[in-house]
Amino acid sequence: MNVAAKIDAGLSLGLTSYPCSGNRLHADPLVLVHGWGADSQIWHQLPDQLSQIADIITLDLPGCGGSPAIEDYSIAGLLDWMQQVLPERCSLLGLSLGGMLCHRFAEAFPGNVVSLITISSNQQFVADQHYSAAMDESDFTAFLNSWQADPATCLKHFAGLQAQGDHQQRQIMRQLRNLQCSIEPESGAALLRLLGNLQWGGEQIAVPAMYIFGQQDALVPVAAATLIPDSKVIENAGHLPHLSSPQSVVEAIRDFLERQRYQLDKPRIADSFGRAAPRYDSAAGLQHQVGEQLLQSIIGDPSQIMDLGCGTGFHSIQLQQRYPKAQVLGVDISAGMLAYAKARYIDQPMRWLCGDAEDLDVACKSQSLIFSNFALQWCECLDTLATELYRVLRPGGQLVLAIPGPATLAELRHAWAQVNSAIHVNRFASLAHWQQALVDAGFTRIDLHSDTVTEEHSSVRELLLELKNVGAHNNNAGRPTTMTGKQQLKALYNAYEPYRLANGALPATWEIISGTVVKA
Repeated sequence: MNVAAKIDAGLSLGLTSYPCSGNRLHADPLVLVHGWGADSQIWHQLPDQLSQIADIITLDLPGCGGSPAIEDYSIAGLLDWMQQVLPERCSLLGLSLGGMLCHRFAEAFPGNVVSLITISSNQQFVADQHYSAAMDESDFTAFLNSWQADPATCLKHFAGLQAQGDHQQRQIMRQLRNLQCSIEPESGAALLRLLGNLQWGGEQIAVPAMYIFGQQDALVPVAAATLIPDSKVIENAGHLPHLSSPQSVVEAIRDFLERQRYQLDKPRIADSFGRAAPRYDSAAGLQHQVGEQLLQSIIGDPSQIMDLGCGTGFHSIQLQQRYPKAQVLGVDISAGMLAYAKARYIDQPMRWLCGDAEDLDVACKSQSLIFSNFALQWCECLDTLATELYRVLRPGGQLVLAIPGPATLAELRHAWAQVNSAIHVNRFASLAHWQQALVDAGFTRIDLHSDTVTEEHSSVRELLLELKNVGAHNNNAGRPTTMTGKQQLKALYNAYEPYRLANGALPATWEIISGTVVKA
């Protein structure tokens, strides 16, 4: 049942919709679930801010705001209630208790959850002998007793704890005092008891997730962030970073959703290049030209060489001929490409390995040169990749690479944006992003630069065919799920027309990031 149907069925008293009013980055709605001691008013401007990139829905927990109380406040009861009121498919953003509930919901119903974001949510709220990065049990018991004795006084104390330590502490206190949150007392007690007992299920969830923490949080110690992968700490923020550092929180959420939209489908990438192998070299003129320039930049006489993303072996054989005493290892994620290379150079001493550049089955400090031409852009995480490259290289070893930068195919990207909001052009990391990832991995001698090359084509169709022939067409999770129709192609051709040059050709820009990195 969709959101509109739930409204008609009377199941949505606690649901408020904020339709997307900007550039939609996320096809499914993003549902915001508040924490204890509040209702959806605690989000303040966040729903409006996020509605620039997605359809937003806020959900009041039972007995809070517009949601009536329920009989069963056990975790099973809450999860059953969430399944009834939530859209059939959505992403979840939960604050504190809301985040813990969203995590448990993603564990129980991964098919209903596209992705998960939590803010100031711990694996468990109360510490025990197995988990210390949480609130002391005696403090929590005193807090529970305070609610049962005088809810209004308890909420004032809770407001102080939420604001404590934040660089905008006074401003947050004023905001919290001005809220007119509605909390039914028995529901507040039941949700507070649930918070004291609630823990993650212990199993890693099967959906993409990001966990946001405030560095100065007085309720959820920042030490909890070190125990959770994919966590992000907002500096100088307390328990409500979306109030004191809204720009940082919105940017983190935007980046996370964009990563899901541009998430690479590696099996699809491997299959795409495998199918393109027989015609790749005839279509890869620019790639081969850049590779020839890379060969000239190699320093010294390396003995152990890895051609990472070797493809058809075009440069692998050149490396072997240039350094006949070296052991050359061609590595590619595509079994089809490797099969083509092996058959083509069957009489050569080169070795071949099918593998992912982010997880190489190669010994530490085993390579004196890693050569990679137009391949590493197909990696999901630059930090993971850079760490792996550093691990594999010997001290003094070189990484010689070329990859497309973010301005690549800008005309095609902008033209498609006039047709629809789906992903049609792959996203490429910037020079600064590459440099930072390499520095973080331990590299200190980094000499990378960015150059722009403009190819000319007689038609958009010719450009699309060339991209297909080199296996470099769209391989993102956010790609269209249906075939591109004649009307869409006609619209694309028309949108590309303003870029036509005086000579009648259509330009295609390539930003090429290239250079040498040395492991000191």
